[in-house]
Amino acid sequence: MRQASNYIPREILDNICAQNDIAEVISECGVLLKPVGKTYKGLCPFHDEKTPSFNVSPEKQAFYCFGCNAGGNVISFLRKYDGKSFMEAMEWLSERAGIPLPAQDGRARQISQKRLELQDLNRFAMEHFHRQLLDPKIGGYALAYLKNRAIKDQTIREFQLGYATPGRQDIVKAATQAGFSIQQLIDVGLIRSDEQGTTDRFRGRVIFPIRDERGNPVGFGGRAVSEEQLPKYLNSPTTALYDKSKTLYNLYEARQAIQKEEKVILVEGYFDALMPYQAGAQNVVASLGTSFSASHADLLKRFADETILLYDGDPAGFQATLRGLHILLAAGLRVQVASLPPDTDPDQFIRAQGLDTFNQLIDSAMNLIEFQIQRATQQHAIHRIDVKTQAIKEIALTLSNLKNQVELSEYAKYAAQELDIERSVLLRELQRLGVKMSRPVSPPRHTQAAPTARMSPRESIEWQLIEALLQGPDLLSLAKANFHYQDFTHPDFATIGRMLWEASDNEAIIDMQNLINACANEKITSIISKALLKKTIPPNLTTRVEGCLKKLKDFLLWDVERMRRSEALAQGNNSKSILAELVELSNRRRQLAR
Repeated sequence: MRQASNYIPREILDNICAQNDIAEVISECGVLLKPVGKTYKGLCPFHDEKTPSFNVSPEKQAFYCFGCNAGGNVISFLRKYDGKSFMEAMEWLSERAGIPLPAQDGRARQISQKRLELQDLNRFAMEHFHRQLLDPKIGGYALAYLKNRAIKDQTIREFQLGYATPGRQDIVKAATQAGFSIQQLIDVGLIRSDEQGTTDRFRGRVIFPIRDERGNPVGFGGRAVSEEQLPKYLNSPTTALYDKSKTLYNLYEARQAIQKEEKVILVEGYFDALMPYQAGAQNVVASLGTSFSASHADLLKRFADETILLYDGDPAGFQATLRGLHILLAAGLRVQVASLPPDTDPDQFIRAQGLDTFNQLIDSAMNLIEFQIQRATQQHAIHRIDVKTQAIKEIALTLSNLKNQVELSEYAKYAAQELDIERSVLLRELQRLGVKMSRPVSPPRHTQAAPTARMSPRESIEWQLIEALLQGPDLLSLAKANFHYQDFTHPDFATIGRMLWEASDNEAIIDMQNLINACANEKITSIISKALLKKTIPPNLTTRVEGCLKKLKDFLLWDVERMRRSEALAQGNNSKSILAELVELSNRRRQLAR
């Protein structure tokens, strides 16, 4: 439900946020929260921890993790947790609250309403198929098939697996009785229509609901229960809700595990994703076939920086791995490849070998060049000139997709060593492909520092003032009368100060939610959230603000005094007027210290 405009009137935005309690939303996203007084606590979904440091306040509609310093409001959470844009987060929240976002025209409203109705139909079908599977008289044979594939009852319930009966119009009858139309069934891909009439698409198949990253059922996959039934797998066609090239199976269920592991395992099919997930390796998604697109890569990049390719150990699997490798690299992701034994898929491997061996396979994943060289070695005699030449071309093509110049240079060096060739040979092949070699320094990845880490005494006072003003914004008039935000020395505090000063000029009462929404800097929203969710607040904020202002005035006077002394020394000027000015500044500082 994309909107024609990113503008949302303030009153609608406030209403949508007010109808989406932050604790409820975070819980629905899979974070287990336990009440602690007026707040909630849980394990942070943004870093791995054993002791809960993730705090959520329904009263202040804010979250903050005292472990990794992530923080914000309900919109910030969805943007960080799901990788959503601001508008995507608002669309999700508006649907949850049942409050429509403004559309530019009547056509846009109609499209939005149609999508909501099709989602309702898919949800009805998912629940219908699931009930049929669990009914022994209807779905007994299909259920036995799943049990034979080692699928557990809990997995069947969690993934809402289902069964479509063999009748030609079973879903037609059930859906129309529930109030849905034939055209809607066609639009969502649940039935086919031809000269002979309408026919259920998935009849006689185990059903795998396909959800988008928000958890909405957008399509279905059907697996034939009988080996004689062809094709073995059947997916929903492209619809207004479902695009195979932009959807990854199990992404909704795997999001939390992906973020904790900071990597995602990419497999091919439904069972290849379900079996590792069921066994405990839950950061796994499937591309619904061997085709992998740039849109898939962009979707994965929203959740993890590293992808491990785990496709079937056969020639088709190798080709799929190679295609996926280039696409993922072009999207700027780090890529590794875990090689399965020949004629083995992830489903078979984990059933035969177990979780520990599966994890060992993942941990031993090869870098992209190791995979290329191993593939060339397995298929040919790598010492032959023609084979080595072909390997160089294939590896150069892979390297040409790398975005990071440091990685490109290091991989080129490694490949040259392994292939026993001069590095210049590989560089020439890269140049032929249009690659320009350079050596920029890539910034190291690091976790966001807490706002109070390694601060000077002056910055510590500035933090206390900012913290007190966020906790008691009614004290801003006192602060503004005695201080200016440009005098903050810490850049983050100066940014927050400017936001507070400007907000107080426009509003009688500052709304902290609006302050967070107006800020695109994740670090700043985290600092604001930390102040809002501080466990102990000073009993007298006025005294705290007055004390901070007094100390900051002292620092400012010191700045002026040092500047005047430096100017006097530089000019060799010891006039009585400058000496008198310095004495006056010193006296004023002593008076402040009393």
